[in-house]
Amino acid sequence: MDLFGKKRYQERIAELERMLQELTREKEELEHALEKREERLKRITSAYQETRRALKDAELRLRESAERSSEEPSGSPGAQRLTPREVKRLLRRLDNIESPEEDILSEYRKPGERLEGAPDTALPRSLKAMASERGISLLSLPDVFTILMVPPLPFSSDGVTRGRRFELNPIREIMETPVLLVSAHAGDSMIMVSLGADHIENFEIVRTPVKEKHSKGGWSQRRFERLREEDIRRHGEHLKDRVEKAFERYAPLIKYVAVSGEPELIRHLNQCFSLPLIRARLGKHDERNPERTLEELYTYTLLRM
Repeated sequence: MDLFGKKRYQERIAELERMLQELTREKEELEHALEKREERLKRITSAYQETRRALKDAELRLRESAERSSEEPSGSPGAQRLTPREVKRLLRRLDNIESPEEDILSEYRKPGERLEGAPDTALPRSLKAMASERGISLLSLPDVFTILMVPPLPFSSDGVTRGRRFELNPIREIMETPVLLVSAHAGDSMIMVSLGADHIENFEIVRTPVKEKHSKGGWSQRRFERLREEDIRRHGEHLKDRVEKAFERYAPLIKYVAVSGEPELIRHLNQCFSLPLIRARLGKHDERNPERTLEELYTYTLLRM
């Protein structure tokens, strides 16, 4: 006989414990499903952000490539860009040429100076503009071929020689010239120190938050653009500080400073250097492939006449 209903209470307690176990199991399953959902959402968000960055970089490279195409003589007959590897191959071939008549012409001119061996009217307008910044060379084997080469950096000396072989040392010297390069882009810039076309001594990425461009109009857009301009200004100041430190460290080595990128950021750097400043027309850097930027930096432009 169960006078106090003890058995009934025990059964009720056991039933509640089973319900508690089931609810606990359901809670754990829901928490696990929620964790998986959050992880999936994070992966989707990360992939979306990475895709947007890749798209922006691709659009910027395409735009800069189009700008360089309009500035450089790639549309002129015979004009082409030579990477450092291609320049070295060309130099090896030129080294094998010899003329018993000693009439091989090698002419080098500093920026802004005119060639003696070719009329100014024979040069495409875009090539003249580049030569005014970097100088130009003319290499000629009479009655066989004549080529013009615009260097990526200015020639340190000029002159004309005629002899049995080509004088190619000025071209080789540029390939071995140390440079401090600044690739300046809003929110994501790079500082590179090269000891020549084959060696990156150091490079660093400078990042600060910069708002993306705003597509809406009216007051909201104007306010957003002011905030974006302030972000760019702060990035420019931060970049300038890092560039000054790099310049101070490597000043005994480098001979030129090359800048590329967005004009509003480049303006922050104009007063940083005591060395000659060269405007390099390069695509946006890729921190995963700095060698591509190094190759662009030492690329020549060649025109066959």
